[in-house]
Amino acid sequence: MATVLKLKNITKEFFEPRKNIVALNSVNLNLSDAQCICLLGPSGSGKSTLLQIAGLLDSPTKGEIFINRKKCDHLSQENKNLIRKKHIGFVYQNFYLLDSFSALENVIIPQLINGSNFNNARERAKNLLSDLGLSKRLHNKPRELSGGEKQRVSILRAIANRPKIILADEPTGNLDKKNTANVINIIKELVKEYKISFVIATHNLSITKKFDKIIKLSEGKII
Repeated sequence: MATVLKLKNITKEFFEPRKNIVALNSVNLNLSDAQCICLLGPSGSGKSTLLQIAGLLDSPTKGEIFINRKKCDHLSQENKNLIRKKHIGFVYQNFYLLDSFSALENVIIPQLINGSNFNNARERAKNLLSDLGLSKRLHNKPRELSGGEKQRVSILRAIANRPKIILADEPTGNLDKKNTANVINIIKELVKEYKISFVIATHNLSITKKFDKIIKLSEGKII
């Protein structure tokens, strides 16, 4: 299988007046096409920092980033934005849906930003939402949705533009046990159906058996 994301010897330091904080220390990660990887570790272990770097939202102090075999760590911000727009989607613990817009509109908007015409974007959004059992919630705003429904909408928003990679930071952190299991099963189905690769950061041991590979982080190092 092709490698869609490669992080090579990633180190991230934060320079403080009294001491330097090493958030990541020579971390390596290889993500293959249609693979689901779990980043497992407690709060402060470096999971979120690693996702930020993988998504080109932050730069490593040292190390190299390859997305679809293209070296990305020294690109201009404009070119990083273009790669992120084309190849990467994000899912967060707190959903970050647009409160003034419906579930349907939340899935339409990123497609419009990416250049799709409205009719095509609306049709794709309707199909995606219907596939995940939200056909009766198309016109509900986030405040009218349950936590599990909001997370389904946020996942669909992330895949709407057909990225190769989804980076998910504690996507089940605000969900109960039933909705956690549901969201993980949905992610596995999306990997299978759309050949999307996921990197999911979590501290929830109960969901790790669902992943193709587990990477354990502690104090910025793989253990």
